[in-house]
Amino acid sequence: MVDDAINQLADFIKNKLKNGYKWNEVSKLTLSDLQLMNYVFEEKTTTIDKAFPFLF
Repeated sequence: MVDDAINQLADFIKNKLKNGYKWNEVSKLTLSDLQLMNYVFEEKTTTIDKAFPFLF
């Protein structure tokens, strides 16, 4: 479990560095920053009646 979390964090850092972030920006991220980014970018699923309630 810890190994998976470390690997995911390492992958996250590598991805951010590839996409134009600088090391000093990535190194300043806090746990709450990471949690917010994870929430924003996670896939969200919902049913069609909740997404478009005016259709039903």
